[in-house]
Amino acid sequence: MVASRITMNDIAREAGCSQTTVSFVLNGESRAHISAETRRRVIEAAAALGYRPRRRGTPAKRRPRSPPPPVDSGPPAANPARDNARGSRSRTAHVANEIGLRIIAGVYPEGGLLPAEADLMAQFKVSRTVLREAMKTLSGKGLLQAKSRIGTRVRPRPDWQVFDPDVLRWQANVGFSGDLLGALGEVRLIVEVEAAALAARRRTAEHLPGLYAWVERMAAAGRSRHDFVDADLNFHLYLGRIAGNAFLSALSSLIEVALIAALTKSSPVDEPGGVARSAAEHRAVVDAIAAGDEARARATMRHVIEEGIRRAGAEPPRQ
Repeated sequence: MVASRITMNDIAREAGCSQTTVSFVLNGESRAHISAETRRRVIEAAAALGYRPRRRGTPAKRRPRSPPPPVDSGPPAANPARDNARGSRSRTAHVANEIGLRIIAGVYPEGGLLPAEADLMAQFKVSRTVLREAMKTLSGKGLLQAKSRIGTRVRPRPDWQVFDPDVLRWQANVGFSGDLLGALGEVRLIVEVEAAALAARRRTAEHLPGLYAWVERMAAAGRSRHDFVDADLNFHLYLGRIAGNAFLSALSSLIEVALIAALTKSSPVDEPGGVARSAAEHRAVVDAIAAGDEARARATMRHVIEEGIRRAGAEPPRQ
């Protein structure tokens, strides 16, 4: 892909988040409540796609009044080691991304062998070193297992690192079954209900305006699915930060993917009065947090998540 044609939408698809989030990260918007993990994914996706932002304050195209005098200074200085390393990382990320998506989609089924190394090198037009680095990345995520004289085999799904941000993003790109959406909903009930209680215990007066602001953005979304998802997502991520638990922050990618997956299936903007009702339910969570009422914070957050599960038509995991 040509670097000049890279769009925010391309980066958003690669990073598994909204275009608004991509814009905030790439423009250095520090006021947006975006997790460190999401910022990392956006930056890595932009680098992998070859995105080159324009410098702030510089026009898109300079038009000097008269042509500058010719200068015979030769080509710009190059740094081969740096450029090669950057290109290698980008190619490795691309190969890992493509193979990871195919594993999640079942193109390379669980228990099956990947194509031969030489075939994959030819298919992706990469060196053995790049391919093996990509395989190492996927092995670290629990997706692959290499054995000498046998080949590289796809591991069973229970061995996958399902909380890994890349694995979550690949699953989101492929799509969630009712079973998986139900499982995500159960995890959200376990994690976010208690996160709301912790937020009620640990919130300060400075935290509350931010939470209410995201609720107001939800209420103002109208028929815009994109605006509603962005406000809803940032509300939950900011609440997780207020809870003040480092392990909850590490689960931000899970919450992000679960929300986007559920809202992609069915959003309050699709129901008459759904946006106002959902905003009121989220406002009730903030009211409980503001009052320091942990029990009410749990109950109102449980209701919010259960409503999301209902709208998405998620099913509990099969035994």
